[in-house]
Amino acid sequence: MAESVGIVGAGITGLAAAYVLSSKYNVTIVARDLPGDLGTNWASPWAGAVFHPQKHATKAQQEMQAKSFKFYWDLAQKDPSSGVKFYQMTEYRDDQSDDSNIWYKPLMPDYNVIPQADLPSGVTLGLKYSTVAMNPLLLLPWLKEKLVAKGVKFVRAEVKSIGEVRTIAKSKIIVNASGVGAKQLAGDESVGPVRGQTMFVKTDFSELVMMEGSEYTYIIPRAASGGVIIGGIKSDRVDAEVDIALKSDILRRVNRISKGAFKDVDLNAVTDIVGFRPGRKSGIRVEREGDVVHAYGVEGAGYIYSFGIAEAVKGLIEGKSFKAKL
Repeated sequence: MAESVGIVGAGITGLAAAYVLSSKYNVTIVARDLPGDLGTNWASPWAGAVFHPQKHATKAQQEMQAKSFKFYWDLAQKDPSSGVKFYQMTEYRDDQSDDSNIWYKPLMPDYNVIPQADLPSGVTLGLKYSTVAMNPLLLLPWLKEKLVAKGVKFVRAEVKSIGEVRTIAKSKIIVNASGVGAKQLAGDESVGPVRGQTMFVKTDFSELVMMEGSEYTYIIPRAASGGVIIGGIKSDRVDAEVDIALKSDILRRVNRISKGAFKDVDLNAVTDIVGFRPGRKSGIRVEREGDVVHAYGVEGAGYIYSFGIAEAVKGLIEGKSFKAKL
């Protein structure tokens, strides 16, 4: 009989872990929020969810990102109903002038550097490459459906301890993919919510554009939605109130990197999105502690790391070596 594994958390990290583990283990997911829920107390449904490689990453983190990219790239080819779709990425930066330290050059298909003469004012480096973006409102239910078909059980419960998860899941081994909940479940005081505010805009614009460096601005198309997500911001605020002034600032920045493609947008007609990313001051944690495998702290990069973290979790469960401190 297959060994049982309990997973706490049904965000993208928990679902990815279940997907990878379910071929070998009896998996039970215990979570307060499940795919299909739209509450603001969890991040996964509200993410921009684009595979935009994280520049500052250790070798282990780079490997996890690469594994996750391969999963989503293959999924976009095999099953468009998953909400994963191919896009051309335009990445702008104003904090460097060449790509000598861009580790993902060999990873991203069709990678090339944009000529300086074609860059917007203030941008010092521009890159183009092929990537994927995910519509979480399609992908999360798709994953749940596939997991149920694989025999994975879902239990809705708000737990206060790993012991409760172990009792509910009837599993000795627990994967802690609880996001912000890890502050309590793992006693990790470096964990906390990172506020994000974006807007969904109905538009025919279908380009994927990111700006990083002195600012964090993006345009992310959402498959089968008829629009894009525009943002962004990272904030220590913990309220869910929409910041009206920030909406105007986001629109100004987005127009700058899109040659005014959104100049006619009525800010009263957009859909405001406020969500809380599962942050951790000391960064991503993927390590085993007794019979608990911790997998949290991804902040806004959950979709970028998800299936790579899942493979690392599987390795830790099976006693394979993995660099604990990322």
